Amino acid sequence: MRVILITGVSSGFGRAMAKAFSTRGDAVYGVSRRVPGEDVMACLAGHIQGDLCQPDTAERAVAQVLEKAGRIDVLINNAGSGIGGALEETTDEELSGLFQINFFAMTRLCRAVLPVMRKQKSGRIVNFSSLGGLAGLPYQGAYSATKFAVEGYTEALYSEVRPFGIHVSMLEPGDFATGFTGSRVMALSEDSPYTPYHKKALKRIEADETGGSKPEVLVKTVAKILEKRNPKLRYGAGNPFECVLVKGRHVMGDQLFLFLLGKYYGTR
Repeated sequence: MRVILITGVSSGFGRAMAKAFSTRGDAVYGVSRRVPGEDVMACLAGHIQGDLCQPDTAERAVAQVLEKAGRIDVLINNAGSGIGGALEETTDEELSGLFQINFFAMTRLCRAVLPVMRKQKSGRIVNFSSLGGLAGLPYQGAYSATKFAVEGYTEALYSEVRPFGIHVSMLEPGDFATGFTGSRVMALSEDSPYTPYHKKALKRIEADETGGSKPEVLVKTVAKILEKRNPKLRYGAGNPFECVLVKGRHVMGDQLFLFLLGKYYGTR
């Protein structure tokens, strides 16, 4: 039985992972700002309610799991949020808030759990990035910036903690049908010159998300990562076309890639 700590268990990927891994016999502990539904609470070995943007939440969560379970085998940093709109009209406050939940909450949890895993001489960390962490997506630029940061941090962490028996991986999902679409904040003024282009891009974004795979599809990829003896750094998941387009950018070159990206999102 593995002891798994998952962030963002009240909805989306976190909710699906909590239910799936508890069914497999793992002891799943969840962290979220909102209390999950009864279906999730019934699966959890414990729930820590707290805002991950607050510096003390990470240490409190790890301490509570250790008090109950005595160890932590897996940390899954899933919690996140998004901002849609033009970068010119995204404020410092909005950017800072997004980095707090998408990046700094992840780093604090890693720092809190690593001493435990080093002492155990074993552990798995899975950080949620995105295909948006491999390409700057128009009108999702703030979100992409946070995920680019996740990419750099996680790649460096992979090498630093490997000598201690700790395996670090990144999940890079494409578009999935979760509550993410409805919770996205919009950074766009009423008379914005970007409005015509933003509307085209948003229509494509929302169509891809609402028509995407269910979270349970991604859970299977996470399960494979946790079962592998030597997992890779990066794992993609989602629409095959999106994965091939984004990961093939280095083959086609920036000019062609950005042309295709602009055509896809209606900015060309």
